[in-house]
Amino acid sequence: MPDHVLPAIAAFAGALIPAAALAQEERVSSLPDYNLVQLSVAASAVPIEEFQSRTMAINSCGEAVKLGKALGAKVERKTFVHATELPPQLRPVLKDLPNGMATPVLTEDGKALHVLVVCSRS
Repeated sequence: MPDHVLPAIAAFAGALIPAAALAQEERVSSLPDYNLVQLSVAASAVPIEEFQSRTMAINSCGEAVKLGKALGAKVERKTFVHATELPPQLRPVLKDLPNGMATPVLTEDGKALHVLVVCSRS
């Protein structure tokens, strides 16, 4: 994947906004619920290459939180996020991502860098 991965889903990275009605209808689907940690940092605070290499070394959500604090990143825990609440472009990325691992870096017009770490799925 390119360094500036999935720009269409960058708006997602700012906040997960539940699509309550849609999600409620689709809860009977076989799609999972995710428990996630999201790290967000200003692109001016850390080079994208460094952010990418440091986040790709994450092996657990605990490590993600520690790294986020070390980088001065905004650290958010997102619990019970149903797959239908995610942008469609992000679903295949998270579907195959092992627990404890980070997504490739997501950007918002080059101003902010984000990664999501899957803590668990149910």
